[in-house]
Amino acid sequence: MTPFTSLQNPTIKLVRSLSERKERRERGLFVAEGLAMLERALALGWKPEILLATKPPMLWDDVKPLIVADKVMAALSVQNNPHEVLAVFRTRYERGPRAQGTWLALEEIRDPGNLGTILRTAEAAGVTGIVLAGECCDPYSPEAVRASTGSIFASAIAHMPSGKLVDLIKGWPGDTVGTAMTAATDFRIAYREPTLLVMGSEARGLSAAVSAACGRLVRIPMAKGVESLNVATATALMLYEIRRLAL
Repeated sequence: MTPFTSLQNPTIKLVRSLSERKERRERGLFVAEGLAMLERALALGWKPEILLATKPPMLWDDVKPLIVADKVMAALSVQNNPHEVLAVFRTRYERGPRAQGTWLALEEIRDPGNLGTILRTAEAAGVTGIVLAGECCDPYSPEAVRASTGSIFASAIAHMPSGKLVDLIKGWPGDTVGTAMTAATDFRIAYREPTLLVMGSEARGLSAAVSAACGRLVRIPMAKGVESLNVATATALMLYEIRRLAL
C-alpha cells in the first residue's frame, strides 16, 4: 500500500483541523496519539472514526487505517517524536451527574495539562464522574488527552455554567466539600457518600458563589511560606482522603 504523502488530502486536512478547539467543538471529534492510547480506547468500547498509521497494523478487526508517510504523521502530531498511530474519536459528554459514589467538579480549570492529570488521578481513585463548570479548558484538547494517558476514555464528563454548579451543590444529597486556604477544618476528616468535591481554578480557587454553596470547606495544611499547591496535586490529596476508607 502506497502511503499518503499530501497534506491536502481531505481526511488529513480534517485531522489537522482538530488541533483547534473550535473545530473539535463543531465536529464533535478529537485526536489521540499512540498505540497504547488506541488499545485503551478499544478495550473500553471506543471505536475510532479515523485511524492513521505509518505502517499497516495487524491487531484490530474492523478498524481499517489510512497509511500515511512519516512526514504527514509528523505534521499532524503535537509531539516532538510522533507515534506510528493516530486515531480520531467522537467526544462524549454526560447529560449531568448522578448522585452516587464520588463526583469531582472543577470550576474554571484553565491548564489542559492539569486537567489531563486530574482525569488520570480521578480514574485511579475510583471517581464516578467529573463536572467541568464555567470556562474550563477542553478535556479533549491534545494536551489534556496526552496527560490523561488514556483515562479520557474511562471518564464520565459533564459540563455546565458556574451558576448551574451552584444549583447542583445546593441540591446534592450527600457531602459537598470545597477547598479554601482560609478554611478552619483540616481535609483529613470522614466524608459521606455520595460526595461532591469541588475544586477551583489555578489562579483564583473557588468563586465566592460556589464556595458559599458548599456544605463545608476544608484546607490542606502547608508549611509556612508556601503559597499554594498545584491544583492537580491538591485534587489528588482530596480524592484519596475521600476514598481512603473505601479503597
